[in-house]
Amino acid sequence: MYKQFISPILDHLDSETWHNFARESLHFAENFSPLLKFTQLFNYSGKRLVDERLKVNISDIEFDNPITVGAGWDKYGRAVKGLWHLGFSAVEVGTVVLHPQTGNPKPRQFMIAPGVGINWLGFNSPGTDQIKLNLQRYKNCGIPIGISIGMNRELDEKEIAWAHGAVAENLYDCASYFAVNVSSPNTPGLRKLQDKKPLNDIIEAVKDSMNGKKIKKPIFVKIAPELTLHAVDEVIEVVNDNNISGIIASNTTINSDIKGKYGQKWRQSQGGLSGDDPDYRKMVNDQIKHIYKQAGDKLEIIGVGGIKDSETALEKIKAGAKLLQVVTAIRGEGPFVAGKINTGLLNYMIKEGVSNINELVGIEVK
Repeated sequence: MYKQFISPILDHLDSETWHNFARESLHFAENFSPLLKFTQLFNYSGKRLVDERLKVNISDIEFDNPITVGAGWDKYGRAVKGLWHLGFSAVEVGTVVLHPQTGNPKPRQFMIAPGVGINWLGFNSPGTDQIKLNLQRYKNCGIPIGISIGMNRELDEKEIAWAHGAVAENLYDCASYFAVNVSSPNTPGLRKLQDKKPLNDIIEAVKDSMNGKKIKKPIFVKIAPELTLHAVDEVIEVVNDNNISGIIASNTTINSDIKGKYGQKWRQSQGGLSGDDPDYRKMVNDQIKHIYKQAGDKLEIIGVGGIKDSETALEKIKAGAKLLQVVTAIRGEGPFVAGKINTGLLNYMIKEGVSNINELVGIEVK
């Protein structure tokens, strides 16, 4: 019903306005137990699916299923419980920057085809202090919360690494893990930070921010799908040299041929494409396979890009991703998407005689 009736209506509304409304509706529901319980009805089976066979452990963080919300959906950290009640096992908040930032001029978020989006939001964020206040409500809630860290647009080059570390230090108590986002296409010069030297400096600053803490929170690097294999290998080298947890593959694509399939207007547009495009999905899957082939189980891989159902989720798991993130499909497939994917994964495992989802990780590469 969602895709037949509701989605076409939303297509005529401003995408960012609808997105903000959806997030704030979940935030509102969190304040009233009956409403929060009601959100569970938007799961695929009418209730949140819990099954031991779907549990995933990454860097000693327990996820009760492999489907999480990726950075970009809840930039403000206001709907963590609501999203968990919809069936997701975790939420990555942000991307968070040190100082408040409005991002790029509006309009800047568009659904250009069913399940396919383009955005050039540009790290719109209320800043670290406000995010910290927002996340206080989830203290000891038991839901894993990742913090995606980015940089303010106007930072001096010498401040970039320090600023990433400052965000991590301020949000240490709120985070289950940190994701260093050096791959968004919407901040000028940001993707240059994927190069070996600046990336190493940023990771060192984030690690240093946790000196003196009893627990060192896991750190991941989020990369762009356009990286050459040589560049990916350099990221792997930096990750290994710094002994951090792994890689998130990957961000939105700026590939003009992929964007151009939806019209010349989009081919020439700024911003990155995400969602249900087969070429984009293959690009990301191939990248994950390469990372897994190079690093095997030595690195944790979080897969994101074009996941919409159990079939596309399995592609990334079999390519080497242990944990998955969904963003655009929440709009394209509707609030049932997490439960639908998890139900499909479980049915596949039962059919194939798989006792735990981890048995499927990387089997296409192995």
